[in-house]
Amino acid sequence: MRNRKMGINDFFRRLFGAPSAISVLPANDLELANAVRFGPSVMQTIRRFTRAELCRLETERTVSGPGNTVVTEVYRPDALLFKADQQDAGAIIQALRTALAGQGYLVFLSEQNFGHLPDEIGILKSGDTFDILRCKGTDAINYGIDNESLVAAMKKWHAETPVEIVGAGHDWLEARFLARPDWDAMAEMVYKFCPDVVDQGTGSIAALAAEMRETGMLYLWWD
Repeated sequence: MRNRKMGINDFFRRLFGAPSAISVLPANDLELANAVRFGPSVMQTIRRFTRAELCRLETERTVSGPGNTVVTEVYRPDALLFKADQQDAGAIIQALRTALAGQGYLVFLSEQNFGHLPDEIGILKSGDTFDILRCKGTDAINYGIDNESLVAAMKKWHAETPVEIVGAGHDWLEARFLARPDWDAMAEMVYKFCPDVVDQGTGSIAALAAEMRETGMLYLWWD
């Protein structure tokens, strides 16, 4: 997630004026809310923080088929997507997480385009952080890791060092450490599971350990 010095209230006053609830939702918002089983009040909350077009999240994910085959299936979870400028995405995600806290929704970075195109923010009806990986179909198929295998691996890590998924795409994920691991041991484990993070990223396992210690974040990416 991107840190911003500007306060949330100042940010939204600059972008929209003071945030306020929409009393009557447009018909297309209500139709979309019904399709993904979001309550109207949740949709109203979302509309406090974005005027962007909302659409249903739909993705393709790989799952194990008969024998050693891999099958691609279309998955349409109860989730919405909308676009946001890179400079604003972090603040919007933070604000929506606060506004929807305790209501059974996950807000996450769904696509990062590094300023070339707008980023995408996802909102998923779930209380299970690993459902973000399922709904995005995240995998490392070039390394023989399908979506189910990736989720299983992350759950195993989570049992030893709790994490919270904060972003995911087709071939990447970002998570926040909720407890401090042995950073050197974690870096070794990450490199075995996701060598591209070092080989095409930090350049060394020691540098990866230092980066995770400084940021408190886990980033996995497969080429």
